[in-house]
Amino acid sequence: MFELKDLPSYDTLERFGATYGNTDVQGLQTWLIWASATQEMLSAFEANLAHSCGLSQTQFFVLLLLKRNPDGLGVGTLADGVSVTSQTMTRIIDRMVGAGLCSRDVDPVDARARLVRLTQAGDDMLGKALPSHYAWVAKLMGHFNADERRMLNQLMFKLTQTGVLAGHGEAG
Repeated sequence: MFELKDLPSYDTLERFGATYGNTDVQGLQTWLIWASATQEMLSAFEANLAHSCGLSQTQFFVLLLLKRNPDGLGVGTLADGVSVTSQTMTRIIDRMVGAGLCSRDVDPVDARARLVRLTQAGDDMLGKALPSHYAWVAKLMGHFNADERRMLNQLMFKLTQTGVLAGHGEAG
């Protein structure tokens, strides 16, 4: 998780760049500002969910995935859908089943497997969470006009669709 609150000045970045071989100081500064803003946005998102309905970000996304898939999903599919391990998802589902937000039922196709399904309480929770989430997103995105939103979309798609981020830390 990115948590740098005191971003270095451009002069500091230039000095470090000269010492440690960074040929793209402006790129580093842009990345630092972007990463910092992203972390602040995600923290605010998590805080809004916790305040409005007591859900974590992961629980919220699990409820959304289950709402979109009323026949249920396996733990592995849910884990992939929110980018956590199956072991972590199992713990999350255990807590959500305990809270009555979802159920874990025998898969009619494979009796050895379990399907996680949204319960009425989970659907009700989503009905409580979504209006608050939508209002929060609208307030945040209200800082950008239509052209700026299109530009943000283009830039983010450029990273995700070209596989730029697929290397996860590989240099070059």
